[in-house]
Amino acid sequence: MKKFILIIFTLTILSLPTFSATEFYGNVKGFYVNSSGVVLVTLDNGSTTPECGNSWQFTFSVSDNGAKEWISMLLTARASGSIIKVGYGPNPSGSCSVQYFYFQD
Repeated sequence: MKKFILIIFTLTILSLPTFSATEFYGNVKGFYVNSSGVVLVTLDNGSTTPECGNSWQFTFSVSDNGAKEWISMLLTARASGSIIKVGYGPNPSGSCSVQYFYFQD
């Protein structure tokens, strides 16, 4: 399992350009994918909320670079109860735009 997470993490990091992003962390509390390929995610860390976002705090599209890996990471985090971290930026639609996800012990 750790090897799988490491592989997903490495592929995600290598496939993304460098971003300057605000970060947030928490357990996956909500995960939604609609027929248009929009993915919505809610994380809960028990104390804070991200600077942007609404009830669905984070958003990305299944067509984004790294989206398949992000979905795998989110499902793994949800199933294992692991904390996942997200880098994000503002989005005019209300939810924060995901730039990357990662695990860290």
